[in-house]
Amino acid sequence: MNIFQVVELCRKYQVRTVADCGTSELTFVQYLKNLEFVNQIFAIDIDHNLLQSHKSKCKPMIVDHLNRRSEPLNISILCGSILDYDKRLKELDCITCIELIEHLQPSNVPQLSENIFHRLTPKRVIITTPNKDFNELFDFDSNQMRHWDHKFEWTRSEFKYYCENVSEKYGYEYFLFGVGDPPKDYEHLGHCSLGAVFTYSGHFGESVSGGCPVKCPADEGITDLTSTNYVEVYSVDYPTVDLTLTADDHLTNELVYQSRTLAQQQYLELGHEWSEIAIKILQKLPSIAQYRASDVHIAELVEKTDYVQLSEDRLSIVVRNVPESPDPDLESDPISDASDLLEYQGEPLGVEELW
Repeated sequence: MNIFQVVELCRKYQVRTVADCGTSELTFVQYLKNLEFVNQIFAIDIDHNLLQSHKSKCKPMIVDHLNRRSEPLNISILCGSILDYDKRLKELDCITCIELIEHLQPSNVPQLSENIFHRLTPKRVIITTPNKDFNELFDFDSNQMRHWDHKFEWTRSEFKYYCENVSEKYGYEYFLFGVGDPPKDYEHLGHCSLGAVFTYSGHFGESVSGGCPVKCPADEGITDLTSTNYVEVYSVDYPTVDLTLTADDHLTNELVYQSRTLAQQQYLELGHEWSEIAIKILQKLPSIAQYRASDVHIAELVEKTDYVQLSEDRLSIVVRNVPESPDPDLESDPISDASDLLEYQGEPLGVEELW
C-alpha cells in the first residue's frame, strides 16, 4: 500500500513539517501523526464536506493524553486547491501527493508543478500515481481507468519524462520507486503504482525538450507571497509532556489513573457507587512500582489531589464511580480529559481507492 511506503520515507528523512495534498479521508495523516519527530501536519483537500466528516480522526484520543508526546504536534485541516498558493505551506520539509495528480485535468498539471516546486519550494516532494502499464492485468474496457475521477494515467516512460522536466526546471533531484509488486511472469509491466521522491538541490534549470506528456510553462512570477487561500476546517495541538513535572507529579497522575481503572472494573462487576483500591495492590503495578514509593508517601500524595480520596485508615484510595455516558455521539467528541477513562472507539481507517 503506497501510504505505508510514504510513511517510511518520511521516517527515513525525519521530516518535521509535512503537507498531505489530496488528503481525502485523512488516512495518511493517521499514520503520519504517530512519528514522534513530526511537529506540523497540514492536511489539504478541495472537498470541504469530506474534511468535515472525517476531521474527528485527527482529534487526540485518550492514549494521546496518557502517553504524551515529547515533541509538539499540530494538525491543521485546510480546504483548498493545491493549484493555489498558501504561505503556510512555504518551505516545508515535505509535501506529499499520494494518488493525487491523476485527478487533475492535464492542463492543470503545470500549475501544480509551478506552485509546489517553485512557489512553495519544500525540501522534498513525494508523488505517487497509478502505473498505466499495469492496467493490462485488469479486465478493463478500452481506455478505462482505475477510478471514475481520474483524468489521465501515465505509463512509466511518461511519468519519468514528467520527473525529468521537474528536475531540470526547478532544481530538484529525484529517484523513482514502485508500489505493489507485479505477479510472477508480469514483471515487465512494472509496479502497480509509480512513485518519485524529489529533493531540492538549490538551483533552477531549463525544462527538457520533448517527451513529457505535460509541458512545464515558463515562470510567470509570484504575485503575492503573503496570501492564505485555504480555509481552516479544524486545527488541534496534541498534548505534550510537561517537563516541569516532578517524579511525585508523575506518580500522582499514575495513582489516579490506575485507581480509577480498577474502580471502573469493580463498578462494572458490582455496581457500587464508591470503590476502595488498596495501596498495597497499586504498589505491585509496574507503572507505580518503578517509583519505589512507600505506602506512607503514597498516602501523602493522595491527600494533595482533588481527583480521588484517601480512606480513613490511610491504606486505600477511594474513588467515586461514574457510569459510562449513554451519549451516542461520544465517539465524535474531542477527548480532553484522560482521567474520565471512557472507552473511545476510533473510526476505521478508510482508503479512497483500492489501488
